[in-house]
Amino acid sequence: MKNKIYLIAIAIVVLGGIIFVAIKQATREPASSGIPIQSHRTYSLRSNVQLKNYIANTPSEYSFSIVDERGDILRNFATTHTKPMHVIVVRKDLAHFQHVHPEYNALTGNFVLKDLTFPSDGEYRIFADFAVDGAQKDPKGNPLAITLSEDVKVGTMYKPLPLGTEEKSKTFDGLLTTLNTHGTPASGAESMLTFSLSQNGKSVTDLQEYLGALGHVVILREGTLDFIHAHPVETQKQDGTVSFVVYFPEAGRYKVFAQFQRGGKVITAEFVVSVIQNTATEMRPGANHLTH
Repeated sequence: MKNKIYLIAIAIVVLGGIIFVAIKQATREPASSGIPIQSHRTYSLRSNVQLKNYIANTPSEYSFSIVDERGDILRNFATTHTKPMHVIVVRKDLAHFQHVHPEYNALTGNFVLKDLTFPSDGEYRIFADFAVDGAQKDPKGNPLAITLSEDVKVGTMYKPLPLGTEEKSKTFDGLLTTLNTHGTPASGAESMLTFSLSQNGKSVTDLQEYLGALGHVVILREGTLDFIHAHPVETQKQDGTVSFVVYFPEAGRYKVFAQFQRGGKVITAEFVVSVIQNTATEMRPGANHLTH
């Protein structure tokens, strides 16, 4: 299988101290025609996919490095949310989701997931989410994120599943989780997603920090897999709710994967959200970065 190489374009808008970063990917032409980003650099993902034959439910190695337009391997990664690299693995119908962190060899610049396991046959997309040390930063001093991706086929018996229904209260690992979208989300406008967690009728007030925050949200659009990664609004209050400000780039149906940690265990809550078209409002700066 040929690796897909991507060109990254970053748009940055600052308003009221909030930064919005849009990262868009497209099939890349030769390096000389790349659009410069991050101090005139472009990056692509180089993996061992061509050498592998992945089988469902069988742990296997997935390794990769990040290279620039000159073919040099990137080694100076910034630590973001306690890790130099975040890897998101989703089946293309969004039926399966993983957020994992590979081992990193600073001498070679190589990342390795030694036992990546695909739970079923299907077509998967692997996202590599990272930041470059010494590159551009947001107003708070955090390095801007870059997201690259490639597709992997596993087995041959794949039948896509429907995205699912849109009920807003579900139970995950014994916790009743309710999503409040504060109205109907619209494209290009600020949306607040608030998750309320309870158990036996009582609010959960003992969440632990997971990767440096009380929660993380990854959102993907049905079909195109537009990628949004958001973190909570800045609060450490423990009242059983965690809120995120996000910006949906287009109308459509999205699947929201929210992760929290309690008692040393990571809990993943999944919800489907419909976003309506908003032709009157342009994309405004926000707390998430996205790519498609």
